[in-house]
Amino acid sequence: MQEVVFTGDLLERLLAAITPLSQQPELGTADFSGATFTDNANFEGATFTKDTSFSGATFTKNADFHGATFTDNANFEGATFTKDTSFSGATFTRHAIFHGATFTQDADFGGVTSTGEVYFGDGTVEGRLLLRTCAVQGLVWAGARISGELVVEAAVARVDLSGVRASGRVGLRLRGARVDLSGAVFTGPVTVHGLQTAIGGVDEITIRWDGAEPGGTTPRVKVVSLHDADAERLVLTDVDLSECRFAGMQQLEKITLDGRCRFAANPRGTRQMLAEEHHWRAHKPRWRVGRAARWTAAPDGVGVVDPARLEVLYRQLRKALEDSKNEPGAADFYYGEMQMRRHSGRGGRGLAERTLVWLYWLVSGYGLRAWRAITTLLVVVAVIAVGVKYAGFPGKPVPYIDALLYSVRSAFLINVKTTNVPETVTRWGEVFRIILRIAMPLLLGLAALAIRNRVKR
Repeated sequence: MQEVVFTGDLLERLLAAITPLSQQPELGTADFSGATFTDNANFEGATFTKDTSFSGATFTKNADFHGATFTDNANFEGATFTKDTSFSGATFTRHAIFHGATFTQDADFGGVTSTGEVYFGDGTVEGRLLLRTCAVQGLVWAGARISGELVVEAAVARVDLSGVRASGRVGLRLRGARVDLSGAVFTGPVTVHGLQTAIGGVDEITIRWDGAEPGGTTPRVKVVSLHDADAERLVLTDVDLSECRFAGMQQLEKITLDGRCRFAANPRGTRQMLAEEHHWRAHKPRWRVGRAARWTAAPDGVGVVDPARLEVLYRQLRKALEDSKNEPGAADFYYGEMQMRRHSGRGGRGLAERTLVWLYWLVSGYGLRAWRAITTLLVVVAVIAVGVKYAGFPGKPVPYIDALLYSVRSAFLINVKTTNVPETVTRWGEVFRIILRIAMPLLLGLAALAIRNRVKR
């Protein structure tokens, strides 16, 4: 039946001839490659028991595969659907291939189930393509062109939109998926929403989550790559970004992070960080001992991003988090930005700047670690007390405890009297007192700033 022109009457007579009495059409090996359907093509409820091919077929009017069952591979590669198309309620027990297919009007794939993957790669969508309440193993859109609208609400293990060019709206409401948006260009709005509860009417038990056996626990939706993507209006809601690669993404500062989006964490779990920083630290020789095993190495074939580029990524994402009113998250990314600035300092920054950044990290964790500022203040008071003991007062050295009490009084303006401390001090004593009176408000201010950055919302 290759390259046959099917009129409405011819198709109706063909299906009637293979349909048992009071039942739906049942076809074995069906090859409609290159066929042209000049009238409505009605395969509603049909069962295709073997390989089925509509590759290169042209549907000049409506195509209806509502409730159809494909028990082997279904090949619609390069097919053209010029009017409304329906695969609602269809079942694919293996792969469904729509590679290079063109949908010029609305296409409804609502309620589709597939134990294999559904391929739309290099296809064209000019109308609305709906995949609501679906349960499929994978959805592949790599290289597709979407000028209409794509709406997906599905439990799916893998979603690949790498290299997609979309000028229309793209809305993804997903359960358990690993989403790849690398190299995609979205000029219209795009949303990726990780659903926390199961989709009504969708059975997830047949899906193999990330290589696990069917029926396993549904994981969080995970965006694994935005590498080289360009999206001005990208909204991510309740997704896991712990493995996401951001390097090369355009307009990263315009991304909107809503709900509870989770990034990777450092080995001690004290701050959020990018997966690319994990890759860089795992790659550095000095990180290969001690805690090295807890740094995640880059996957095979993925390059390691240098600190200078990581600094820019952290700065852009920090702005995105600030715009989303996520101040604690923005604080973590400011810390990451400064860390990468410190590690990339020898690439053109002067010694004075590198030293200043290093001291800022040491004494207060870039104004984000209150315990460091307080510890530094206590150490400064204790060290200055040694100087006060031996050079702060005329005559013999005073007991260390008295020198320490004097230092505390100078730092915190507390009246601590002792009969063992002279009333007069040396010039060095004046210097020590000035240092303490400068250090105390500075370090306490850094500690207060750090606390504010951690609790502000």
